Amino acid sequence: MAAHCSHMGADLGCGTVAGESIQCPFHHWKYGVDGVCRHIPGTNSIPAFARQASYPVEERHGYVFFFNGPEALFPLPFFFGANPENFSAGKVFTYVSDCNWFTNAAHGFDTQHFDAVHDRKLMAPPEVDCPHPFARRNRYRAEVLGRTRLDKLLRIFAGRSVEISITNWGGTFVTITGDFDHAHSRFIIVTQPLDGDKTLCEGIVLGPRLKNPFFRPWFEPLLLAVRRFFTYGYLKDESSQLLGTRYNPATVIPHDRDMIDFFNWVVALPQKFDGPTELPRETANPAKSNLLPNNLIVSQASAVITQQK
Repeated sequence: MAAHCSHMGADLGCGTVAGESIQCPFHHWKYGVDGVCRHIPGTNSIPAFARQASYPVEERHGYVFFFNGPEALFPLPFFFGANPENFSAGKVFTYVSDCNWFTNAAHGFDTQHFDAVHDRKLMAPPEVDCPHPFARRNRYRAEVLGRTRLDKLLRIFAGRSVEISITNWGGTFVTITGDFDHAHSRFIIVTQPLDGDKTLCEGIVLGPRLKNPFFRPWFEPLLLAVRRFFTYGYLKDESSQLLGTRYNPATVIPHDRDMIDFFNWVVALPQKFDGPTELPRETANPAKSNLLPNNLIVSQASAVITQQK
């Protein structure tokens, strides 16, 4: 729920949980999970203004995700055809991109930068579709040509080619899969706009959950740490090379078609949705889908969005 108490603005994140309520640290007003004040010490009269904005939440893999709006316009995203219960999640990694949130998101549909920045040679034209009214997906196969230490290790242990799937949900929540010849990568990136046209990017790598409960606490953290090392290194390297990138509609060219289509899609995203509440399987229904980042945000350092202890 909104952090600042409707009474005098104290930070509820510094308060305490009392049953199914959160108690303000300043005057001990108590708010229920719906944001409505349930108790004020010394009085039975609850003023109408004593309520906080509250947001839909969902717990997954030890994290709490919330939707930035009164109701979720789409389910908490995951990889198509995969069951979240079969995966474990690593520790969150963060980096800051020197561009606004929608330019950052458009990188997933910028075919020119795959080769220029990532040293990935496309082996076929990318396939772009909309598997859900709030999701836009880019799929392509590429050859790993980079000469960085990470790419050299990738070619040795994972393979020389990779099939990538990038699905953007609502503009700021992205699921990415990478299927190499000998390895599989799965991670999510959630972004938040920052001042100065910058974007906070928070990522979580995921890996198959080990079936043996004895080995799980020993080997899962190690395997996830390896995945995190490669994924974070790859993304941080990209971010360091893309300083000051800005979108200018007057300077795009026909070769930017996929990126232009992404901008048109994100601008046209509806703010209400009455469609299905479950994630699709593998449908491909192209859909026109406002630069408002109505989306899910995850963090480890917040009073109401926190890793579960």
